Amino acid sequence: MKQKGFTLVELIAVVAILGLIALVVYPAVGSVIKNAREETYKDQVDVIIKAAKEWSIKNATKLSDDGSIYSLKVDTLTDEGYITNDEVKDPRDSSKNLEGVVEIKYNSATKSYEYTYNDEPDDNETISMNISQTIIQNSKKKLC
Repeated sequence: MKQKGFTLVELIAVVAILGLIALVVYPAVGSVIKNAREETYKDQVDVIIKAAKEWSIKNATKLSDDGSIYSLKVDTLTDEGYITNDEVKDPRDSSKNLEGVVEIKYNSATKSYEYTYNDEPDDNETISMNISQTIIQNSKKKLC
Protein backbone atom coordinates (compact mmCIF):
# COMPACT_ATOMS: atom_id res chain seq x y z
CA MET A 1 0.00 0.00 0.00
CA LYS A 2 1.40 3.36 -1.08
CA GLN A 3 0.94 6.45 1.08
CA LYS A 4 0.54 9.85 -0.49
CA GLY A 5 2.59 12.82 0.70
CA PHE A 6 6.16 13.97 1.14
CA THR A 7 8.84 12.47 3.32
CA LEU A 8 10.55 14.51 6.01
CA VAL A 9 13.78 14.61 4.01
CA GLU A 10 11.98 16.05 0.97
CA LEU A 11 10.36 18.76 3.09
CA ILE A 12 13.69 19.71 4.71
CA ALA A 13 15.32 19.91 1.27
CA VAL A 14 12.60 22.24 -0.03
CA VAL A 15 12.88 24.48 3.04
CA ALA A 16 16.68 24.60 2.66
CA ILE A 17 16.40 25.56 -1.03
CA LEU A 18 13.87 28.30 -0.22
CA GLY A 19 16.19 29.59 2.52
CA LEU A 20 19.11 29.82 0.08
CA ILE A 21 16.96 31.65 -2.46
CA ALA A 22 15.88 34.11 0.24
CA LEU A 23 19.52 34.72 1.24
CA VAL A 24 20.39 35.59 -2.35
CA VAL A 25 17.31 37.71 -3.14
CA TYR A 26 16.94 39.71 0.12
CA PRO A 27 20.05 41.95 -0.26
CA ALA A 28 19.13 42.75 -3.86
CA VAL A 29 15.57 43.69 -2.92
CA GLY A 30 16.84 45.75 0.03
CA SER A 31 19.13 47.82 -2.18
CA VAL A 32 16.34 48.38 -4.72
CA ILE A 33 14.06 49.64 -1.95
CA LYS A 34 16.78 51.92 -0.55
CA ASN A 35 17.49 53.39 -4.00
CA ALA A 36 13.78 53.97 -4.58
CA ARG A 37 13.50 55.83 -1.27
CA GLU A 38 16.49 58.02 -2.15
CA GLU A 39 15.02 58.82 -5.57
CA THR A 40 11.67 59.68 -3.97
CA TYR A 41 13.50 61.93 -1.49
CA LYS A 42 15.23 63.76 -4.36
CA ASP A 43 11.92 64.16 -6.15
CA GLN A 44 10.35 65.64 -3.02
CA VAL A 45 13.25 68.05 -2.61
CA ASP A 46 12.67 69.16 -6.21
CA VAL A 47 8.98 69.76 -5.40
CA ILE A 48 9.97 71.79 -2.32
CA ILE A 49 12.42 73.91 -4.33
CA LYS A 50 9.81 74.49 -7.03
CA ALA A 51 7.36 75.63 -4.32
CA ALA A 52 10.07 77.92 -2.89
CA LYS A 53 10.52 79.49 -6.33
CA GLU A 54 6.78 80.15 -6.53
CA TRP A 55 6.88 81.60 -3.01
CA SER A 56 9.79 83.89 -3.91
CA ILE A 57 7.90 85.28 -6.93
CA LYS A 58 5.01 86.35 -4.70
CA ASN A 59 7.27 87.51 -1.85
CA ALA A 60 10.09 89.17 -3.79
CA THR A 61 10.19 92.11 -1.38
CA LYS A 62 11.42 89.81 1.41
CA LEU A 63 14.48 88.76 -0.60
CA SER A 64 17.58 90.86 -1.02
CA ASP A 65 20.15 90.98 -3.79
CA ASP A 66 23.13 91.78 -1.56
CA GLY A 67 24.25 88.14 -1.26
CA SER A 68 22.59 87.44 2.07
CA ILE A 69 20.81 84.14 2.53
CA TYR A 70 17.08 83.94 3.22
CA SER A 71 16.01 80.75 5.00
CA LEU A 72 12.52 79.64 4.03
CA LYS A 73 11.11 76.87 6.22
CA VAL A 74 9.23 73.99 4.65
CA ASP A 75 6.51 74.57 7.26
CA THR A 76 5.95 78.04 5.80
CA LEU A 77 5.46 76.58 2.33
CA THR A 78 2.99 74.07 3.75
CA ASP A 79 1.12 76.65 5.85
CA GLU A 80 0.78 79.04 2.92
CA GLY A 81 -0.50 76.30 0.58
CA TYR A 82 2.42 75.99 -1.82
CA ILE A 83 2.82 72.29 -0.99
CA THR A 84 0.76 69.69 0.86
CA ASN A 85 1.68 67.49 3.81
CA ASP A 86 1.83 64.47 1.48
CA GLU A 87 4.56 66.17 -0.54
CA VAL A 88 6.80 66.62 2.50
CA LYS A 89 6.64 63.09 3.94
CA ASP A 90 10.15 61.78 4.43
CA PRO A 91 10.39 58.55 2.38
CA ARG A 92 13.43 57.47 4.39
CA ASP A 93 11.37 57.60 7.61
CA SER A 94 7.66 57.66 6.88
CA SER A 95 6.77 58.60 10.45
CA LYS A 96 7.95 62.20 10.00
CA ASN A 97 7.87 65.07 7.54
CA LEU A 98 10.79 66.87 5.96
CA GLU A 99 11.46 69.82 8.26
CA GLY A 100 14.38 71.54 6.59
CA VAL A 101 14.76 74.96 5.02
CA VAL A 102 15.27 76.24 1.51
CA GLU A 103 18.15 78.69 1.47
CA ILE A 104 17.64 81.41 -1.12
CA LYS A 105 20.68 83.43 -2.17
CA TYR A 106 21.17 85.93 -4.99
CA ASN A 107 24.04 85.12 -7.33
CA SER A 108 25.28 88.35 -8.88
CA ALA A 109 27.32 86.53 -11.54
CA THR A 110 24.28 84.82 -13.04
CA LYS A 111 21.89 87.53 -11.88
CA SER A 112 19.49 84.97 -10.46
CA TYR A 113 18.50 83.40 -7.18
CA GLU A 114 19.91 80.03 -6.16
CA TYR A 115 17.82 77.61 -4.13
CA THR A 116 19.35 74.98 -1.87
CA TYR A 117 17.45 72.58 0.36
CA ASN A 118 19.02 71.93 3.75
CA ASP A 119 17.72 69.11 5.97
CA GLU A 120 19.56 70.38 9.04
CA PRO A 121 18.09 73.03 11.34
CA ASP A 122 19.39 76.57 11.14
CA ASP A 123 22.69 77.07 13.04
CA ASN A 124 21.16 79.96 15.04
CA GLU A 125 18.32 77.72 16.19
CA THR A 126 20.82 75.04 17.23
CA ILE A 127 22.92 77.56 19.18
CA SER A 128 19.87 79.02 20.93
CA MET A 129 18.61 75.53 21.79
CA ASN A 130 22.01 74.61 23.24
CA ILE A 131 22.15 77.82 25.27
CA SER A 132 18.66 77.31 26.68
CA GLN A 133 19.44 73.68 27.51
CA THR A 134 22.60 74.80 29.34
CA ILE A 135 20.65 77.42 31.31
CA ILE A 136 18.03 74.85 32.30
CA GLN A 137 20.69 72.33 33.35
CA ASN A 138 22.55 74.94 35.41
CA SER A 139 19.36 76.08 37.14
CA LYS A 140 18.50 72.47 38.01
CA LYS A 141 21.97 72.02 39.55
CA LYS A 142 21.50 75.13 41.70
CA LEU A 143 18.10 73.95 42.89
CA CYS A 144 19.43 70.56 44.00
